[in-house]
Amino acid sequence: MEEQLLSEKDTSEETLFSDYPEIVTVKEISEMLGLHRNKVYELIKEGVIPKIPYCRHIKVAKISVIKFILQSAQ
Repeated sequence: MEEQLLSEKDTSEETLFSDYPEIVTVKEISEMLGLHRNKVYELIKEGVIPKIPYCRHIKVAKISVIKFILQSAQ
């Protein structure tokens, strides 16, 4: 039973936001989380969601957004 729950969790994490690329923008994170862009920038600035510096843009690994959601749900 426990193994089944673990495999379901792995599958759901893999399919969560499958329409988004592996590296997402602030705009995409805003859509994913249903938050205003300013709040997303605040979360990134505070280090709650780790960023990937990319020229003058901010990018984030999609897995970081998923981890943020899972931690927030606990």
